[in-house]
Amino acid sequence: MLSDMENDRQITDLQLIARALEGFLSEYSRSVAQILAESKKTGEITYESLEKIIAPGEEVQEVLLTLYKWRLLLPRRSSKTLQWDDRVFLPKAGEVFQSPKIVQELVTIAARTGKWMPLDAVAAVSKEMSVEPPEHASEVAAHLIERAKYGHLSGADIKNACSQSGLKGQEDSVISSFKAVGILSPALGYLPAIKRHMGPLYELNPSLIVE
Repeated sequence: MLSDMENDRQITDLQLIARALEGFLSEYSRSVAQILAESKKTGEITYESLEKIIAPGEEVQEVLLTLYKWRLLLPRRSSKTLQWDDRVFLPKAGEVFQSPKIVQELVTIAARTGKWMPLDAVAAVSKEMSVEPPEHASEVAAHLIERAKYGHLSGADIKNACSQSGLKGQEDSVISSFKAVGILSPALGYLPAIKRHMGPLYELNPSLIVE
């Protein structure tokens, strides 16, 4: 059993995470905080666990939809690939949902500071990326956040961001690394924009595009 001090610390962490989430979530911040804190332990969480965590009076499907909308949790089930467009959102018993690495780091920072800090989270996971020097990853992310229109980016946007951040020629490594930690995902379902940009399009994790 946890000591009283450990219990107090756990409650404080959850309160800080909820406070950070309130900066961009209009509702469910306390339930989302608890879910994210729990999913961070193993990187995933079951639907049944979600049902036990959410606050009384809240609908588990609505809370889960909020998590999915902000890409804070992603369904493990996929129709084809691991890209977000291919994930199968089924809010029902037996389903498992995954927490992207970047979200886990956001939650870790929030539990310590009470703030949602996207660029600090990118910097924290940059050591796991095949980008040199890794400290430039957060600078690329900052440019992508500025460039993201309706949450989407073109290949040209990423190329320009890399050039501005001293990572010219490392676009493939940046894309691969950002995909691996949950910052980016190919947006193949967004066909009109792909045609307009004459090239691949990517979705930027919306939980990074917050003030």
